[in-house]
Amino acid sequence: MKTVVTVLGTRPEIIKLSPLIPLLREQFRHILVHSGQHYSFEMDAVFFEELGLPAPDYTLAVGSASHGEQTARMLSRLEPILLATRPDMVLVQGDTNTAMAGGLCAAKLNIPVTHLESGGRSFNRQMPEELNRIILDHISTLLLAADETAERNLLAEGLPPERIRMVGSSVIDAVERNRQHARRSTILQRLEVTPGDYLVLTLHRSENTTPDVLPGMIRALGELAEEHTIVFLLHPRTAAAMRTCGIEMPRSIRVSEPLGYLDTLRLVEQARALLTDSGGLQEEAGALGTPALILRNETEWRYLVDAGRHVLIGNTHESILAGARRWLQPEALARLRAAPAPIRSGASERAVAAMIDVLESIA
Repeated sequence: MKTVVTVLGTRPEIIKLSPLIPLLREQFRHILVHSGQHYSFEMDAVFFEELGLPAPDYTLAVGSASHGEQTARMLSRLEPILLATRPDMVLVQGDTNTAMAGGLCAAKLNIPVTHLESGGRSFNRQMPEELNRIILDHISTLLLAADETAERNLLAEGLPPERIRMVGSSVIDAVERNRQHARRSTILQRLEVTPGDYLVLTLHRSENTTPDVLPGMIRALGELAEEHTIVFLLHPRTAAAMRTCGIEMPRSIRVSEPLGYLDTLRLVEQARALLTDSGGLQEEAGALGTPALILRNETEWRYLVDAGRHVLIGNTHESILAGARRWLQPEALARLRAAPAPIRSGASERAVAAMIDVLESIA
């Protein structure tokens, strides 16, 4: 039986890989490695519990650090595991430091790499995630693209078409598997919010938590919260950045600690709209039918913007207020909700089938 090592370490990776892991365990000798990039219960362990996933076979415990130090820790701690387990393939997902380190470590050992969510591009190389994506795609053996746009991006960079498979997005499978379970959540009662009468806010990306960007964003969101109920799921990175910048949380914003996956699904599904810079939540909102106002100037998930389901409103004080006041009007929200979302399930099965094909061709 072939051996596949999956390397993950963040909330989005756990969610997006959760539909694949049971399938991988059926088809391969499967080994799960957790980097520890997210390491608190709220940001990590609760998702393993809720999604019914097995405990990791190995934990690297790298913790928080600068990009260089964190990546170096992952490489040095992962290499002995790959040398000991001698996998036939390593699977990574997305654009995190965990994914990049997992792919790079495997590639240097001549182990084939599968990159789930290949080809996503923001075309902003100031973002560390963009650099991670590009590096991963150019060292991977199997490129699992979510959509036609991602496939075109890979071909435009000269990557061989025989290495590319368009499989869809596994986050859709995760939402479909867990949506009914999420409806048993009592999060709305606990937060004392009414369905359709609040906005969900998440904010954590590195480009949005800098001293020259974050103060204006928080000021705009505080002003917006005087007009709309906003529930802010406060990420530890954002909380730390606010402390560093001396930013006080506006009293108009309702703050919540990070939630588990099922609570988050329920909260987003029942929201009037989502304000976010998260890639995973953009897709989850698309699958749930909730409009998203994206707090960025670009997104890797263009298909949801192009379809008219989500909109980009930027990350400045002026752009956030202008965009939100335009798109939170009832007529505008109705147009976003009515837009067809080009979403299909089954990505997880297609991804695992592609991995089997490649491993059989290598044998």
